[in-house]
Amino acid sequence: MNRPILVIFVDALPYDRAVNIVNALKADTHLKSIPGVGYSINVKAEMFAGLKPDDVGYFCEWNYNPENKSVWWVKLGIPILEWLSSFNHFIDRVIHKIITLARGERIYAIPYRILPMLKCSGLTAYEHNFGAPTFLSEGNFNRVLYSEEGVNDKKVFDKALEKLRQEKNKRLFVSTAELDGVMHHYGMSCQRYEDQISLIEELAVDLIQEFISIHGEQAKYFLFSDHGMAPVLEPVDFDISKYCGQPSNESYVYVVDATFYRVWINNEGLRTKITDAFENINHLGHVLTEEERIKYGLVDQKHGDIIFLLNESKQFAPNFFGKEISQAMHGYDPELKSQAGAFVSNINSGFGGSISSMSIYETIRSFL
Repeated sequence: MNRPILVIFVDALPYDRAVNIVNALKADTHLKSIPGVGYSINVKAEMFAGLKPDDVGYFCEWNYNPENKSVWWVKLGIPILEWLSSFNHFIDRVIHKIITLARGERIYAIPYRILPMLKCSGLTAYEHNFGAPTFLSEGNFNRVLYSEEGVNDKKVFDKALEKLRQEKNKRLFVSTAELDGVMHHYGMSCQRYEDQISLIEELAVDLIQEFISIHGEQAKYFLFSDHGMAPVLEPVDFDISKYCGQPSNESYVYVVDATFYRVWINNEGLRTKITDAFENINHLGHVLTEEERIKYGLVDQKHGDIIFLLNESKQFAPNFFGKEISQAMHGYDPELKSQAGAFVSNINSGFGGSISSMSIYETIRSFL
């Protein structure tokens, strides 16, 4: 049976901010969506494909690729780029923008010396080019994606509603991302945030009600998010090269995400020095234990020999995505209350409990 199913993914919608949607729809289910470890790129792989980092093959967006070797002219050019960028932040941003355009992939603020050793390996699980089966591909969903329509929630929902009314889609998926950006840039204690929440409430309810009116009470809907957020209150300035020298394929390589610091050790003689360096910030977070890595599906050392996770409301600054802290951030311990997203549906699973990102995949797939 080709059951009518509507799936709406609202990036970063916190659990407690879905209440008005639940009330307006008289939803049967409102659960805490508990993310997997890391950022959206990995949480989405769990939610849409049931794949943890070890299964999908990457953790976070940028990762060390030991097969990458710098050609001679790149090695010669790096000191020049570093010298030019040392004059001011504007020049550094312009150079990074030029490299982004030349490579055809966004390199953010990755240091020039490290960039040639990295690979952008993360893929978004609901995009058409994702390499593994998802419940979207298995269920033959029509998709309205923010990546195609723009990071504008109203435009995405309007397109989805128009498509539904014209095509009467029995399987429809909608993804939005504007709320995530609002929270990062403006925080959660401002009118801009409240306005965005109100907009999502109105547009999501309208789309769901239209879907049910077209397909009847047998239609199922699922609205969920990948995480919540916590306000960022403290920047953490940590540069491991001050303790261990310059990174290279012969020594060590590191990536600084907003809340993670990942290190790949190529010279075992540096291991003690590297672990000792992290002792200096152990009061601000911790290195993931072997038990945690097994739990989160991060056993493969290609994700990093050392993965350090900051405590809630702290952020590495500078990091490989920018020089400054965000107003709000995710990617902390998944069990924290602040990190819970929302899961809303007309299936009968109750209220107040929780559902893991892996279970969201299994649940929706069971209704295909």
